[in-house]
Amino acid sequence: LSATAATRRATWQEHMTLGPGDILSIALFQMPDTLRKDVPVGPDGRVDFLQAREVMASGLTIDELRNKLDQALSTYYQNPRTIVTPTAYRSKKYYLLGATVGRGVYPLDRPLTVVEALARAGGLETGMYDRTTVELADLSHSFLVRNGKHMPVDFERLFQRGELSQNVLLEPDDYIYFAFA
Repeated sequence: LSATAATRRATWQEHMTLGPGDILSIALFQMPDTLRKDVPVGPDGRVDFLQAREVMASGLTIDELRNKLDQALSTYYQNPRTIVTPTAYRSKKYYLLGATVGRGVYPLDRPLTVVEALARAGGLETGMYDRTTVELADLSHSFLVRNGKHMPVDFERLFQRGELSQNVLLEPDDYIYFAFA
């Protein structure tokens, strides 16, 4: 038997934070009747739960928000223990443009690779040439930009040779462009 090392998560996944548009379910542990589903993180980054009003959630992890809510509610409840469950992450996004079927902005709601992002967008655009269907993307001029810098992803090696070492995990605000041929 052999054990394989666990895949290391991207830095942003190790410390997943909340942002405007994320949806939460919140309740007090010993009081199930306090359950509030579909609590949005507002555009200003704040949430409301029971007497805890305008608690800043943006930029916090689930555990950090739980602690803030417990502190805010401790004036009204003896030893409150808040349960915070993320229902939907909508604040993290990536951009997919160029020669793809579905161009646009997509939510980064789970760990996602380049291949999965392209599949989510419906794949590369195709056209007809000499009665044959051909992809309209120029993979040699396609690129991934992260934090304003081109990432060393070789799309030709990934899509034409199947080299999965090029199938990187996406991070929030990644910009993927598939150049037109």
